[in-house]
Amino acid sequence: MDVAWVLAAACAISALAAFAWMRRSNASYRARAISAERRLDILSQIAPPFTESSTYSTLKTCERIVDRFGALLKAELILCFLSEEGRLRLGGKSDAGYAGFLRVGEAYDGSSLVTWSQEHRTAAICGPANAEVPSDLSITDMARQPDGQALGPLAGSRDRVWALSIPFLTHRGYGLRPAVVGAIYVERKKDSPFSHDDLRVALMVARLAGDALQRAQFGDALRRDSEIDPLTQLLTAAAFRRRLRRELELRRYAPAGSSKDVALFFIDSDNFKLWNDSFGHFAGDMLLKRLASIFGEVADSGGFAGRNGGDEFCIALLDRTKDDAISVAEELCARVEEIDMLAPPGAVAEPAIPVTVSIGVAHFPVDVPLTSPAPSDALLEAADARMYEAKRGGRNRVAYSRTRALPGKIRYPGEGPIPRR
Repeated sequence: MDVAWVLAAACAISALAAFAWMRRSNASYRARAISAERRLDILSQIAPPFTESSTYSTLKTCERIVDRFGALLKAELILCFLSEEGRLRLGGKSDAGYAGFLRVGEAYDGSSLVTWSQEHRTAAICGPANAEVPSDLSITDMARQPDGQALGPLAGSRDRVWALSIPFLTHRGYGLRPAVVGAIYVERKKDSPFSHDDLRVALMVARLAGDALQRAQFGDALRRDSEIDPLTQLLTAAAFRRRLRRELELRRYAPAGSSKDVALFFIDSDNFKLWNDSFGHFAGDMLLKRLASIFGEVADSGGFAGRNGGDEFCIALLDRTKDDAISVAEELCARVEEIDMLAPPGAVAEPAIPVTVSIGVAHFPVDVPLTSPAPSDALLEAADARMYEAKRGGRNRVAYSRTRALPGKIRYPGEGPIPRR
């Protein structure tokens, strides 16, 4: 009888233990299901904005990353960094008063949790105590590192905040260290440590954000390559025209009393074909680079320069009167004439070939009135016509119109007669 009671008790205890284990397992599975459902919900929220990042600039993508992190992880400070040639540059930040010394666009060269995570290609966390990091997450607790005490939060104090830094990595292939695209940095008050779920969400979002940032950087590189002439490093013809059109439209409708002056130089080098045929294409490219460097210096005084194609260039000078622009063009013409453009060593001996330029000058609104329907096209045509006048006049000179465009009433967008039905 006693044996039966013992067996019955043992069976009851086993059943209770099995029931408790099953209940714990079910609770664990339920928690995992809820966590997975939350992550799927987060993915549905953040995936569309991040997949559109290739259409945004890099800095705009950084702003979106900060915005998404702020919506998912409540924090005192969120920073998004870009990695450029091994250096970190701040691309976006949340509005945090105590991090005002960090400015978007500036490089960050300090020694902190961010630089450590960048160098070691792994996420890192630090705070006033040991962090509770799940064993399946690749996050280093700096409190447990030999050199961890020397590195702390970027903005706050270690005894007052929790800090988390996650690098954006892109894998380059088997056996190679991943490249760092950027990093996300988050700070919280010490009474709000990162939970296990927070850390999992942060790592998941960081992977998507890293991909988005890489696509944005690729898009920026493509746009930059399409706007910059690879030989001269000046604007391409299309990029120059877009910027000229934008400048003229802004000045055309600018408030009364503000400067509307834009001077345009249309430049063609003289004897370039003879130089190219005599000394070779390499020497011709060197000549174009040298001229482009000079034109770029002129544009740096207040304007922009572009290569129109071949040996033709354009310079737009902003806020210059026509007389000032003509003086600058004449100085430029004389400066080019004085340059010693020698043939490269080993070239066939040839008589000296003078390197000069012919410049046509047109001015907005002196030569092209404010009422012109397409002022940028009209300005380019006027400067081009003056350049051919300089060619016909003997080259190595500046040509410009000595008459003034007739003034007219400018019609602002939305103005005009009321249409009749």
